[in-house]
Amino acid sequence: YRAAREDTVALYLWNAALSAQLLELIGHVEVLMRNAIHAKLAPHSPGQQWYTDSYYNFSSKAVGQIASARANATRGNQPERPGKVVAELMFGFWRFLLSSRYQSTVWPRVKTAFNGVPAHARNRAELEEVVIRVHDLRNRVAHHEPVFHQSVHQHVADLMFLANYVDDRAARMLIDQTMIFELLSRRPPIS
Repeated sequence: YRAAREDTVALYLWNAALSAQLLELIGHVEVLMRNAIHAKLAPHSPGQQWYTDSYYNFSSKAVGQIASARANATRGNQPERPGKVVAELMFGFWRFLLSSRYQSTVWPRVKTAFNGVPAHARNRAELEEVVIRVHDLRNRVAHHEPVFHQSVHQHVADLMFLANYVDDRAARMLIDQTMIFELLSRRPPIS
């Protein structure tokens, strides 16, 4: 912040507000994406518990994340509900679920979840590339790192790309409700 030409405190506070707006958008997109993926994987496994299905040959890291999510979802002797387990899985899990490792198992089943893009244009690698950038952004804002020096318009474009991939109506709704563009216009002036 000290290298910036704006007032340090004003820029810090503005960056915090910007990060909050980005985190809100990321949260909406994450929920949209994970629910779409879950809806396509659930019918293929007993009890909709696709996350326990050996067909997918999950990595050891994914198996650990799933075990943690299941433990959190059943805390206090709650019954295991797939929707609750899905909600407990972190953004990083979904990011790696779209990786090339699952090209022949997960992707064929979930590609129809992305109705915002014509079937012939759905591209796992392209989707993964954008999800990686959004995951990196999510980690940055969640750890209170500065984003004021980055292209926020590109971050928003990435988020809208993902929302649109699932459902173009969702992308339009997010653009209509976000306050991020108004916030961008209020960046502190150069001192």
